[in-house]
Amino acid sequence: MPAAPPLPPPPAYAPGPAQPSAVGQFLGRALRGDWAGAAQAALWPVGFLLVSAFAFAIPSYGQDADDVVVGFTDRMRIALASLLQGVGGSLEISGSASSSSSNSSLYGDSYEATASGSASISLVPLLVTVLWIVLLVVGVRMLRGRLYARVVPGAPDGATAGLEAAVRVALLVTGATLVLGLIAQPEIQGVELSAAPFLTALWTLLLSLAVAGGVLHADDLRYRVAGARPGVRMTVRAFGTAVRAMGWVLLIAAVLGYVGLALFGEDGGNSPSDAADSADFDGSAAAALGAFLMLLPNLALAVLGLSWGAPLQVEARGTSSFGGGGYERESFGLSRLGDELGSGAVVYALALGLVCALTAGVLIARRSLDRREQLLSAGLFFGLFLLLAGVGGLGIDSTGGLDVLGGGSSGSRQVDMGLSVPDALLFGLLWIGGAAFAGPYLLQVAGVGAGAAVAPPLPGQLSYPGAQFAPQPPPAPAGPFPPQQPPSPYDPHTVHLAPAPPGGPPRPKRRVGIWVGTIVGAFVIGGGAAAGVLLLSDDGDGGKDDAGNGRPAAARTTEPAASASPEQPASEQPTGSASPDSASASGEPTDLPDIPDGYHQVFDEKGFSFAVPEVWQRQGVENGSQITYAGSTGQEHFLIGVIPDAPYTSYDNFLAMEKHLKADKKKSGYQRLRLEKNTFQGRTGALWEYTYENEAGQTVHGIDQAYIAADGTEFAILLSVQDDVWSQSEEIYRVALDTWRLTDTD
Repeated sequence: MPAAPPLPPPPAYAPGPAQPSAVGQFLGRALRGDWAGAAQAALWPVGFLLVSAFAFAIPSYGQDADDVVVGFTDRMRIALASLLQGVGGSLEISGSASSSSSNSSLYGDSYEATASGSASISLVPLLVTVLWIVLLVVGVRMLRGRLYARVVPGAPDGATAGLEAAVRVALLVTGATLVLGLIAQPEIQGVELSAAPFLTALWTLLLSLAVAGGVLHADDLRYRVAGARPGVRMTVRAFGTAVRAMGWVLLIAAVLGYVGLALFGEDGGNSPSDAADSADFDGSAAAALGAFLMLLPNLALAVLGLSWGAPLQVEARGTSSFGGGGYERESFGLSRLGDELGSGAVVYALALGLVCALTAGVLIARRSLDRREQLLSAGLFFGLFLLLAGVGGLGIDSTGGLDVLGGGSSGSRQVDMGLSVPDALLFGLLWIGGAAFAGPYLLQVAGVGAGAAVAPPLPGQLSYPGAQFAPQPPPAPAGPFPPQQPPSPYDPHTVHLAPAPPGGPPRPKRRVGIWVGTIVGAFVIGGGAAAGVLLLSDDGDGGKDDAGNGRPAAARTTEPAASASPEQPASEQPTGSASPDSASASGEPTDLPDIPDGYHQVFDEKGFSFAVPEVWQRQGVENGSQITYAGSTGQEHFLIGVIPDAPYTSYDNFLAMEKHLKADKKKSGYQRLRLEKNTFQGRTGALWEYTYENEAGQTVHGIDQAYIAADGTEFAILLSVQDDVWSQSEEIYRVALDTWRLTDTD
């Protein structure tokens, strides 16, 4: 019997098309959604930037109608670049600009030159940030109403409709901001401005996603997480309380700060906002008013920090191609405020700080359900204060010859201005801690229960689009144990801020005592600590200023015996040569040299003294570290560089400076006459002598003696003159080196 034929193979399995992932499905629904509604929501913040830039561009800022350098379009682009800093941008300046000067340049010649370089200005106008967020919230809330009508009950995408709409809004806002950033790049007389459009777009994307997602889907996220972690709900409420308290505190600080300026200001309370009352609403008045409005929260933050004891601080550091670099710091605190405006201004500032602290304490206690939430809200308020103190200041970083900071010389310079964050950390903790302690008692005195202003949300009270389709938390499992109930009002493990049930009318005497004790305690904790530490430290600068050592910034003498004490005869003064770094208690060197006729000894606040020609005087300080002494013409002058803690040797520094001088196109024909190591007054140093030709075709002769003092500070003594008078100026340099001494300025 023949074998049966084999069975045919089964047909091949044909799999269906691959399904997209959950993320792919979400993005697909987001891209296919309602773009018209998202565009309406995005129009609010984007339109705010455009309208504000248009308004700031209307004034001509003092330009003559017949000679307009910066036209309306350029002014609008500049204003737009400045406004974009409020949403993460950074104002960058680069290029070259022609400038002329009738004063002496670095080497004593008048010139008209082209300066090139770059600069970055970091200043976050907090009012722009706040208004941008508020308007985005308004637009997204309007969009949420549209989503209610579009969500289909039972649809699988109902629970994510809010997040999908948030993605569409964020993409539209980011795209529009990127276009505005690319537009806000004007070029005016060789100088280009940029708002860092791609960096701005990145921060805008993150911020708009957070705001839109928070408005459209916050309840769902809170509901989902709070089902497993109840503490998260308390954290969200505490953060909202901290934000509200910060808004009220800054508003009070701004109003009371303006009142204080009107009461104690030397100009009778005139401020940039008074420019609106003037007939000529243009030029610097319009610029001052616009800056005042954009920086109003920044100024309120500065007032708040100052009233709590944190000084306003300016730090300047930089390096220059001629004279090295340096560091300088100035601060304005309560003690300086008293010196400038009187003790009444200090009392007013402390009272302002007390009002702001108690306002924060009462608001936090009123919106907190228990002591844990109150302390968490106070901690978040403190962190928000430190965050704003860190980002609310001004930062300028420039390199090259583009003179943004007015230093007048090439090199790299950096300036930071704002609240001192370490002092804000210390004094803010004292004030906010005292306010958190006093807040509940003030509510008891007022007869208002803590936590009365807020109630925990119920699971059924959800208002986000598609909330009715979100998965519900699982029911409690059945078992022998009953479900856990919330603690009773008299649970010994629960801390309550609300007053106990009234047993009768409160006694008036006790109310008065609580009021007095609370206010005095808060004032002592915050104001006393701030004032005490500031009086001991004198704002951290040792009480030094231009005349803090009892003499002018550059004192002069032609008598060697001028350093003798009036109680001690000159014959009893100590004799013998002192070390170059030694100084008398008065700040003047003990071994004053013999001063030749026609010269006088100058004593500089930067810690040195030397003899210069009789008609030469101190002209000023550049970059905080370069001091100029010159005559009336400025053609011949000394440039003294003072660099604390120099991380190099003077010889190595000269080699680096020589490379820079060779590459400087404005100084041609450089010739090295000598560059050698030496020993100056017992310390290792270097001597550099050279010539070059400036843009006017004149040959400049320079000689620079530098050395590192015992404390690590480098002193560079540069004399710059015209080469044709070098033979007569050589004696000036010899006298300066022979009479050079270091002084004690502490």
